[in-house]
Amino acid sequence: MPLSDRNRASARQYLPESKLGDLAGRLRRLAGHKGLVREQISSPLLLRLLPRPSDSEKPGSEAALLQRLIDANLDATRISYLMASAEQEIAIAHSRLSG
Repeated sequence: MPLSDRNRASARQYLPESKLGDLAGRLRRLAGHKGLVREQISSPLLLRLLPRPSDSEKPGSEAALLQRLIDANLDATRISYLMASAEQEIAIAHSRLSG
């Protein structure tokens, strides 16, 4: 295993699962926002991990999203980036609705 992969795996072991849960919650909130325009999301990583609104209503969708985030092998820096990006996109979506 290359050193960078080992470092990433080690970093992921120390990430509290609650951070991934928080990220999953923000992604679900963003995905379900009525003001969201997916085509205007500026982060390719955020767009790739963002669930479709219809997926959020399926049974087991929360666990599936969490597993997808675990499989993405995100480190603390990427989780922070995604959380900030999701909040920014939520603010943009909200501003679209409020004028």
